[in-house]
Amino acid sequence: MNINYDLLQKSKLKQNFYLQTPDIIAKNLLGKILVKKNNDDFFAGIIVETEAYLCEKDLASHSAKGKTNANSAMFMNGGTLYVYKIYGIHHCINVVSEKENIGSAVLLRAIEPIYGIELMSKYRNTNDLYRLCKGPGNLAKAFDFNLNDNKKSFLEDELFISEYNIYNNFDYDKSKRIGISKSQDLLLRFFIKDSKFLSGKKQLP
Repeated sequence: MNINYDLLQKSKLKQNFYLQTPDIIAKNLLGKILVKKNNDDFFAGIIVETEAYLCEKDLASHSAKGKTNANSAMFMNGGTLYVYKIYGIHHCINVVSEKENIGSAVLLRAIEPIYGIELMSKYRNTNDLYRLCKGPGNLAKAFDFNLNDNKKSFLEDELFISEYNIYNNFDYDKSKRIGISKSQDLLLRFFIKDSKFLSGKKQLP
């Protein structure tokens, strides 16, 4: 794929994008490209699956019980990176949305790798392209995210999301979120239809 860092950087999303509500951001992130610099190289991948977590009436959201030391990044200004750990093993990366002190975010669930694949494979210990960034924990590991990245900004040169258009047209759908026990009825998972890189079943209601 004929793509480079400078090309992606020229199409970096501005902060106004991140000040929208998480459901709008989660849908509009589909097809955009996550970019992370790694020393002299960089990782890039097309976002194919997201989940929105609301600031109100969403018991599955980390912000449901208010601001804590652990979730404080979620209450920062839109465009902040919120990283947390699950099961004591896997990291998950989230795009904070809306204005400061709101407490909403979008979980990145799956990505189609397009650059830095060799290094991703090393971090993930697999050469299966379709599994490299399939699921939030695998995605974070492939891109070398950890808790040290918490509270970083998506507005920097080393970390950003580009609206550079690789997919001219695609269909998307939404469903219930995956792996939660609260607020299960909310249709806040968004995904590109027919993508081979999704973490969950496309036919989920």
